[in-house]
Amino acid sequence: MKLLVIVDMVNGFAKEGVLADPKINEVTPNIIKLVKDANSKNIPIVAFKDAHSMDDEEFQYYPPHCLDGTQESELVDELKVYEDSFYVIKKDTTDGFITRKFTGIAKRIEFDEVEVCGCLTEVCVKNFVMSYIKFNKLNNRKTKIKVVADACATFDSPNHNAKEVHNQALKELQAYGVIVTTTEKELSNGASL
Repeated sequence: MKLLVIVDMVNGFAKEGVLADPKINEVTPNIIKLVKDANSKNIPIVAFKDAHSMDDEEFQYYPPHCLDGTQESELVDELKVYEDSFYVIKKDTTDGFITRKFTGIAKRIEFDEVEVCGCLTEVCVKNFVMSYIKFNKLNNRKTKIKVVADACATFDSPNHNAKEVHNQALKELQAYGVIVTTTEKELSNGASL
């Protein structure tokens, strides 16, 4: 069984707010292609939504963002239309794997393959994937983990070159056995869009 995981494609990173970079939303069309493909094949989809309380410990390191119940913590409109087909998990951590809901899923179901997309490549995507790798090792699981490079993104700023940081994170994940792929490669496996 395969699983598609969408990490934090919320307004607070892609459209509005202190941590938003509209360039992140440029990967949304590729994510939509992956969603349509998954839906056509009855592949389950988990979508993480960053959603914090005002007193969240994370705000010691990052400015307040994606407050639960605000527009920032909602999926971008382009993905929101597919939300009924997602198993949505709110998270207040940079690692969605450790949420009780996702850990429960991983313990119950041994997926053959997990395909990951979303943002931020070097933070929430990477942390999720690294935790899944550790989980596989500790539980003698053989789940193949793929990161879809052109369906992942990070922010650009004067001290944070998005392209360089994105590529470095992917290179680090490959060193741990993660398959870095593209939307085109994933859809060429008999997808009908």
